[in-house]
Amino acid sequence: MEPGGNSVLLGPWVTVFSLVALLLINGVVWLVRRHKNATTGVRRARLNAEIGYLRRESAKLNAPATYAKCAKFQRLANAKDKELAELTAAPAVPGLGDRMVLLANAVKLLAVGAASLWLWDTPVAQVAPRSLLSPLGGLLAFPRGSELAPFGVITLTPWLFVADSATKSLVRAVFPTPSAGSTGVAALDVEQLTREADAAGRIRPYSAAAAAASAAASTQG
Repeated sequence: MEPGGNSVLLGPWVTVFSLVALLLINGVVWLVRRHKNATTGVRRARLNAEIGYLRRESAKLNAPATYAKCAKFQRLANAKDKELAELTAAPAVPGLGDRMVLLANAVKLLAVGAASLWLWDTPVAQVAPRSLLSPLGGLLAFPRGSELAPFGVITLTPWLFVADSATKSLVRAVFPTPSAGSTGVAALDVEQLTREADAAGRIRPYSAAAAAASAAASTQG
């Protein structure tokens, strides 16, 4: 039985094309976000571990005989605290991944919006047997549920919503979020942290001396 009135199915190519397009767009968005979150998560975990180690070492060295080394560890810990805050905050200039996500979402929004405004009540598929759509047949034939639901018809707007949700779930099932174990932090490089602390300790006195010399020169001038 065919849908009544002047309703004409757009054809299977519409459903296939829209499904593939949404799968590609949602796949790109999810993979970019997944990579960014995994990379950021690993970096954040490592910074937290390094800061914790530096604070503990600084507390152990907090004595008159080792105060200089204690101050070096404290300065490096403060620098890594600042780096962690910058990592957590949103970047002032979006990176390539963020721009790709914005572009993909904009393309999807424009395409879905244009199709919905132009063909929003047009049938795109007819399901047989019709009992497969029960009890959502009227909703899937929106806004012509009373007219098309008895024929097992799906209109464009509900189809796009279902296809968008289904492709998102499919992509996340195929590419799940990495577990905490797979992105664990490797053992801390204590020697590297010590070298960084020494470098931070050398920068501070040099800057102070340069500032004092500049102040003295300006006073004499």
